[in-house]
Amino acid sequence: MGVQFWWFYDVIAVAAVLVCVFLTVKRGLMKAAISLVGYVLAVVIALSASSSVANSFYEGSVRTNNIKKLDYNISNGDFYGDLATYLNNLGYDVYVDQFRLEAIGGSDEDIDNQIYTYLNNINNRVVAPEGIFMEKLHEGYAAVISDLIKKQLSEYSAEYAAEQIRNKPTAIYKYMKLVKDPDYKTPAAELLVDTYLEKPYKTQVRLVCLIFLLVVFIVITIFVETIANRRDHIEASLVTNVISGLIGIAKGAVVVFLIAVMVRLYVVLGSNKMLFFNHEAIDNSYIFKYVYSFVADM
Repeated sequence: MGVQFWWFYDVIAVAAVLVCVFLTVKRGLMKAAISLVGYVLAVVIALSASSSVANSFYEGSVRTNNIKKLDYNISNGDFYGDLATYLNNLGYDVYVDQFRLEAIGGSDEDIDNQIYTYLNNINNRVVAPEGIFMEKLHEGYAAVISDLIKKQLSEYSAEYAAEQIRNKPTAIYKYMKLVKDPDYKTPAAELLVDTYLEKPYKTQVRLVCLIFLLVVFIVITIFVETIANRRDHIEASLVTNVISGLIGIAKGAVVVFLIAVMVRLYVVLGSNKMLFFNHEAIDNSYIFKYVYSFVADM
């Protein structure tokens, strides 16, 4: 949904640039030069400072809060019961004992192969070719963990964790051992947070910091530009207007960058499947997608 609105991103980008060009030319070359310096400094300072600020805030607050939330979810959930339910619903006509799964999950051997062997022995027949079964089993790991995460955390972080599990399913083995502890789930919560949630949440915090710093420095620039030179003594001409227009384009690019950061934050706070803000709509744009891609790759 929302893919048909791809054009709106380009319209917003072009409109932002044109407004900046118009206002910059109107105010004169001197103020244009002042504002250009301010906008460039805004981007440089925001990009350099946001990363360190985000890391500090994540380690000092967000990580601890996420561990507490997942600790609660894990304590009130049933990983092996959910995994058994998932396997029972694959259409293999088997009844999977969650306690048998728990015993397998606590072993030091290849857990995937043990589960595959166990299911094949339930009715003394092969439930599916090994490759197909393993793919479905790993999807089960991803689905169970994803459902656990998105009960209190963002859907984007849940999707990110699920994708990481699909790419490296054996990394979940350690969690399967830790979650067996009936009384103390904090190590299991810490494992999920540090393995699968650190990157998406650091991204969220950095985007917030980036937006805040950009807005603050742009506002300061506008204020300085307004009071520093109320009268522009440089006579307007075709050359000065062209130079001011080019500066306006540069300022417009900064504004489009700020818009892209805001859109990216909206996506990572929710899901990339959301109406209008989904990735496919952005990918279909002609201009905006390049700015958004730069923000997403930071």
